[in-house]
Amino acid sequence: MRLIYSFLKIIFPLLIITACRPIEGEAQPSPDQIKETEQLRLARQWADSVYQSLNEEERIGQLFMIAAYSGGNNFNQDQVEKLLADHQIGGLIFMQGTPEAQARLTNRYQKLAQVPLLIGMDAEWGIGMRLTGVQNFPQQMTLGATGDTALMYAVGQAIAAQCKRLGVHVNFAPVVDVNNNPANPVINFRSFGEHKERVAQMGIAYMRGLQDNGIMACAKHFPGHGDVATDSHLDLPVINKSLAALKATELYPFQKLSDAGVQSMMIAHLSVPALDQTPHLPTTLSHRVVTDLLRDEIGFQGLIFTDALNMKGVTKYFPDGETDVQAFLAGNDVLLFSQNVPLAIKKIKEAIATGKTDMQHLEKSVKRILTAKYRAGLATPVTVEESGITAALNKDIASLWNQVARSAVTVVQDKSNLVGNLQSGSNIAYVALGSSQEQEIIAGLKANGLKVSVVNTGTILSSANRYDAVIVGVHHINKYPGKSGSYGISSAQIAQLKQLSALKQVIIVYFGNAYTLKYSCKAPAVLAAYEDNPYTQKAVADILSGALKASGKLPVTVCK
Repeated sequence: MRLIYSFLKIIFPLLIITACRPIEGEAQPSPDQIKETEQLRLARQWADSVYQSLNEEERIGQLFMIAAYSGGNNFNQDQVEKLLADHQIGGLIFMQGTPEAQARLTNRYQKLAQVPLLIGMDAEWGIGMRLTGVQNFPQQMTLGATGDTALMYAVGQAIAAQCKRLGVHVNFAPVVDVNNNPANPVINFRSFGEHKERVAQMGIAYMRGLQDNGIMACAKHFPGHGDVATDSHLDLPVINKSLAALKATELYPFQKLSDAGVQSMMIAHLSVPALDQTPHLPTTLSHRVVTDLLRDEIGFQGLIFTDALNMKGVTKYFPDGETDVQAFLAGNDVLLFSQNVPLAIKKIKEAIATGKTDMQHLEKSVKRILTAKYRAGLATPVTVEESGITAALNKDIASLWNQVARSAVTVVQDKSNLVGNLQSGSNIAYVALGSSQEQEIIAGLKANGLKVSVVNTGTILSSANRYDAVIVGVHHINKYPGKSGSYGISSAQIAQLKQLSALKQVIIVYFGNAYTLKYSCKAPAVLAAYEDNPYTQKAVADILSGALKASGKLPVTVCK
């Protein structure tokens, strides 16, 4: 017997080694895959440990990410601190304020939290989207015009550095809505455009720029907020499309980002009868949308956030507290911008007690949140350095903006072959619509050897033949269409654009939302610059004078 035991002691390990030896020709995991697997194991181990240390109410508290403000004398600081003390909320979404105040409050709130807080921000075009004193990065439609995924990755990487410096773990970006409705009052320029493939490609590049640098990306707004004419902040938009149409377009980028490994998604407040016919039920509160479609059919296993639960698209038909419990029952993990946390916790406890859901459901969501916290580095306390933060957040923006502007500016049409052929010494008239200030483009044109005179519309209409070209710059364009759909361009200015479009040597440049090109469809030459700043103006000057070749492509259809 001892001989048999001794033999087995020798031979058994050899058998194990042989059985575990890789089969010749079989693909082996890469070092990065091995590292990722080990990180996930440690994350789940930490999440399990923290979960077991919490009671039921504290576990439910982890579902909530409430608004925090660093401006206006931190007016809700007392509310945040009370919710931390009484309910152990899981996270904060920082809104308006300053970098210095946000850093100070982040450090304070993290010290008060029993479980480290997951900090999120809307930073689609960088931290400057919310905080004063920080320059904006380009908006998504501007980046969509470049079609350059490497450049998008670099911008995502820079925004990730901003988030990390400020103690932010989740950037609620990219927007991967396909903006196929020009009248969209809420997505619009925040989209990469109307082409689903480009939206997906640029969205993945943005996602990787964030996640490769330790910041969770969040694809939004599932199942697609691009084809609406109603702002979900103000009402519940309805999308009357067939399931086939939704799968062909709206759902396409979300599927691609899920497959590419995006770590979180946000659910929109929409009514989509093809997905759920329940009257007045926002997609945020629909089990068919959140669980059946996103979790089960698309196969997304990351963290699911609701859109803000104070928006009229959800509160119009559901009161505070009820929105939260219904969102949780639908399958959302994080309840964003909750308006009544104590009531919502009470209702979720009641739902568990009455069998509407169970502890297993709660456990899955809370452990997803805790795993995300571990992956964000929250297992080890980190203090945000408060000094020099605004300067640090503005680093590298100018360099990237210059690259984007030179890649984005688009020659939409050039019937008279003027663009790029304005020779040194040419006599140019510049008409600035919407602005009385001296524009950067004028300095750029002069630097390229052109003689530029600033004139008004009335003067140029009677003296156009004195100039080799008339450049009309449309400035101070609103981001959104507004009720009139004119983007802030007055009726008088629209009439002037019509008159100017009739000049044979005119070039009209729109320094703002691309949809405003609709006012110059018949002009001989039209350029889209997408935004109005020194970078886009200098790029336009270089393109007009031939120092730079335009490479941007219009990401939306404007003129038929």
